Amino acid sequence: VKYLNAYTGTVLLRCRKDSYRLLCSALPFVRQLESRNQRYPCALNTLHVGGTIRTCQKFLIQYNRRQLLMLLQNCTNEEERQCIQKSLLSCSLKEEQAQSGDEEDDDGTE
Repeated sequence: VKYLNAYTGTVLLRCRKDSYRLLCSALPFVRQLESRNQRYPCALNTLHVGGTIRTCQKFLIQYNRRQLLMLLQNCTNEEERQCIQKSLLSCSLKEEQAQSGDEEDDDGTE
């Protein structure tokens, strides 16, 4: 797991290039996750398969923007609208110096 956001329910998984089909075929069968002796029901769907972590991050940014735009259309008051507009403006990919060179050259699929 390279990225996990419990609030949005998004997980970025990384695996070797030759194993991504096995991972994609196994994900729909995962029905619950266990952490600290507690079980959490879940349903996992593949949204994107990419060659680098950076391309997957770019996809997640675009995906989140589309989701926020859908929320923006369903706003009921001005306060919600301003909050979502602020979130839309803050969607960007920030470079991390420690990981930027190591992860992009890898042949793994995320």
